[in-house]
Amino acid sequence: MRFIANDMSLFEGLPHFSPPSVAGDEESYQLRFQAIDTPELHYAGVEQPHGVESRDGLLKWLGVDPAEWNWHVAPSGFAWETEAAILCDGFEGHGRPIAFVLRDSDDQDGADIKLTETLLSKTYNYHAVKTGLAYLGLYSGGLSSDIQANLIAAYKKAKTAKSGLWKLDRTKRFTVTQLADLEPEHGRLIYPKIFRRCVDALRWAGGEFAPGRDLDDFLAALPREDDRLIAHIAHGGQLKSRLSQVLEQVNNQIKIPVDLNTVEFVSN
Repeated sequence: MRFIANDMSLFEGLPHFSPPSVAGDEESYQLRFQAIDTPELHYAGVEQPHGVESRDGLLKWLGVDPAEWNWHVAPSGFAWETEAAILCDGFEGHGRPIAFVLRDSDDQDGADIKLTETLLSKTYNYHAVKTGLAYLGLYSGGLSSDIQANLIAAYKKAKTAKSGLWKLDRTKRFTVTQLADLEPEHGRLIYPKIFRRCVDALRWAGGEFAPGRDLDDFLAALPREDDRLIAHIAHGGQLKSRLSQVLEQVNNQIKIPVDLNTVEFVSN
């Protein structure tokens, strides 16, 4: 989703500022939604189960009827706008503002706003976690411990109730040999970051995993893709690790015993 602020100059004082994209005479930003990750609709030409449902959930929350869209031409064939506000305190490495999204805000543009539990509950980010439209995607240093705890509590309730994508999630253990194994026809939904790594690994391996050419080998060959993460353990402790160390691949079965919704990933 792209965002056009009433005053685009307000972004300039934020950490890691990156200039907006310009189309015609209009400046806009592609947003990075804080703390959530949704099933992919078109990553490298491949989509995941529940991607459509998650997309439609965002549109409905914004007051847009997805049934009115011609998805054969979207998004390049038309444009739409709706009022919204964001809370943003910086940019990520790809030049996107990291944002909590609100349908409206009574605060002055550019004001220094504290993200309270009450305000969090009004954001799309929280709504998406609470209703199973999105996974949690936490990054080190991005949130206060209280806000993070509230998001994790909402995620756990959604998962227990099997809301939304939690009816389909197979991240803990799944089998993949080729790209088709991860597409909607098979209904095998996995954590989006793992999906992206599998897609890239399969393309690297020539389209099919084989001994010596699987996800483990891909992460070893391309260390930048081997995400660093911090897992929280008992009594306030932290365990620093990497993605390759928290997954197990035996033949074409991948097991992930760590809950990726509660770890903190470390930005490269």
